[in-house]
Amino acid sequence: MSGWDRVPSPMSLRRPPGRLGTFAPLPLVGVAVLLVVLIIFTPELVTNPRHPGPGILTQAELVVDKTASNGSLYFYVWALGETIRYDAIDIGVASVFNWTGSTALDFRALNWTEWHNGSDVLSVIVTTEANPVALNITAHYVSPQGNAWYVGLVAFYVAQSVPAGSESLYSQSGTSGVAVESPLAVSNDTLPLPILLHDAGSGGP
Repeated sequence: MSGWDRVPSPMSLRRPPGRLGTFAPLPLVGVAVLLVVLIIFTPELVTNPRHPGPGILTQAELVVDKTASNGSLYFYVWALGETIRYDAIDIGVASVFNWTGSTALDFRALNWTEWHNGSDVLSVIVTTEANPVALNITAHYVSPQGNAWYVGLVAFYVAQSVPAGSESLYSQSGTSGVAVESPLAVSNDTLPLPILLHDAGSGGP
């Protein structure tokens, strides 16, 4: 017999399974781990998409809209998920103050003289011809998995700009974490403008 005949085959070099390996080979262990993962996460996967736990679908946003041919500003408060019902949405409106959009605004000095409230609603819509105008927004979401508050203080001013007949929308936020773009030309390229409200968590604003 030659030396080459005495070289063991790769199959004979494989480490024999231990006592546990005999009863739980790796393929079966992998399947078991996968089943455990599915058992843990299945409740989240099959949760009613219209009533999920607080998260990206329940995130509230403010949508601002205006056309150059209409003097009104339109505000929509709703969720990123299209079929999310809020426990409550409250929008305070302040309209009697001086602000040209180019300076800092003291939100603490504003008087919220008008309120739009909704309970168990998908959205609340506010239409106003006031210029400037400020909004004090609170949206509360509740589900069996938890609750969340979404808040925002924002102000808007529409200014006439060049060329004649065109308009610019100035915006300012009084809430940390709520970002606004300012100024924006009032056009179909820039509006409607979505603004994510601040997620204040379950503790409230």
